[in-house]
Amino acid sequence: MTPTELLISAFILFISGTIQGYSGFGGGTVSVPILVILFGPVTAVGIITPIYIFGAATILPNALRSVDWKEALPVVLGGSLSVFVGLSVLINTDPNIMKKVMGLFILLTTLVMIFGGVYKGPRNVFAGFLAGLATGGVTGGTGIPGAPIMVMYYLAARIAPTIQRANILTTGSIFSLFVIIGLAQNDIYNHKIILLILILSPVFMVATRVGQYLFRVAPINWFKKVAYSLLIFAGLVLITV
Repeated sequence: MTPTELLISAFILFISGTIQGYSGFGGGTVSVPILVILFGPVTAVGIITPIYIFGAATILPNALRSVDWKEALPVVLGGSLSVFVGLSVLINTDPNIMKKVMGLFILLTTLVMIFGGVYKGPRNVFAGFLAGLATGGVTGGTGIPGAPIMVMYYLAARIAPTIQRANILTTGSIFSLFVIIGLAQNDIYNHKIILLILILSPVFMVATRVGQYLFRVAPINWFKKVAYSLLIFAGLVLITV
């Protein structure tokens, strides 16, 4: 890895960590595309997923106290089954094809969020399980923690925003842990990747704290515009590069 690649990785992880800390999700969606270009899809997912866990660890204790497990448990159970299927697709599919799939998914979900797409279906154990199945598959296949499918499902619940963010953060962390286990079973991690994770994790962890501070002081509409612009840029880069 060159110094330039390291600086680019650190910069994009600071941006994505700030988004993660502010909203509780979206950090992986921003960082994955750039890391994919630098290292390839499988290695990029292997890098960002442990970093996401480290970043979440700074705010996860508070989130765990606010989780609505009646809402979150069916999602977790569904995703725990499908995440390994998604990982199998990621590992065995041509990297160039996976880059374009990732880019298209990011663009599609960003447009849905921009135009106010929300889940309007039933809220029960079966619906949560299906949301988890879809989320786990996408998380394993694209490396995007807390995939937007799950986010839209959780945000449609008529509960306090703090509980919504806690559900998203906790479920995304659990899915990410499954991704790490699956990648480790496929011998993805070597000394270079582990060293890179250790170097970049503090950057992401500091950035999540910055994002939490901005959550208290920055207007949400302003932040959404910045986040959506970054997501669209990231998706286009993956499709065209």
